[in-house]
Amino acid sequence: MGESQLAVIDPRKTCLYIPNGLSRFKQSLFDRIGSKLGKIVRGKAPELGSLPDDILPIVGCSPELTGLIAKWRETNRTFCYWDRGYARRVFATWLPRGDAGGYYRWHLNSFQLQKIRDLPCDRWKALKTEVTPWRGGGNHIVVAMPTATYSRFHGLENWTEKTIAELKKHTDRKIITRDKEDKRPLQEDLRGAHALVAHGSIAAVESVICGCPVYVAPDSAASLVGQTDLSKIETPIHPDREPWLRSLSYSQFSESELIDGTLWREIT
Repeated sequence: MGESQLAVIDPRKTCLYIPNGLSRFKQSLFDRIGSKLGKIVRGKAPELGSLPDDILPIVGCSPELTGLIAKWRETNRTFCYWDRGYARRVFATWLPRGDAGGYYRWHLNSFQLQKIRDLPCDRWKALKTEVTPWRGGGNHIVVAMPTATYSRFHGLENWTEKTIAELKKHTDRKIITRDKEDKRPLQEDLRGAHALVAHGSIAAVESVICGCPVYVAPDSAASLVGQTDLSKIETPIHPDREPWLRSLSYSQFSESELIDGTLWREIT
């Protein structure tokens, strides 16, 4: 399957990669999702790499696949990436959680949303997630640290240390770090913050929804309404978020939407 896509992906022509060592919750989730797809590969990256061209591989944040995904990108081999969603997701969120399993993001050839589209507001409104007005004039910067798994998957050795060192070249503001397991609400750290800095953490998406400007990697969905250059840390931007929020909502789907075909009709 090359760069061109059929109007609707046939789920029978897909293959879900299920990594080893999953928690009970994740194992159950992967098994349920896999039962609705064409093929499953469990913990064997070489087997995933030998799939026929007409089968769409579906992968997540699995460090053992980093090299294979890089090869797919070099050869324009289409793949699908899925992970927890942007809003009404499950776990690891300080925004309202999703009901009945929440939402998961699904993208072709990218890890997060990379383009804002002209879309209706129906899906975003249905999420009933409050958007806080942009604010400015904060005194500190929040750095959302990547997890060990995410760092291995994206090759981010010493990302936090390098990022803080770079920030100190361009600002004298206080720097606060937080990780994914922090019990302290994200909103608490964002209160009085000048900006949030992350690589691709969905904390950056949540930060934008909470009205705090962000600085992220280009692969982050938040880069579409934030900045990627830390040398501009003193001049954050405050763009219109509505088209971006609509695009986010059309890039995440519930399990029921995988089953009824909504995902395959809307995925980009």
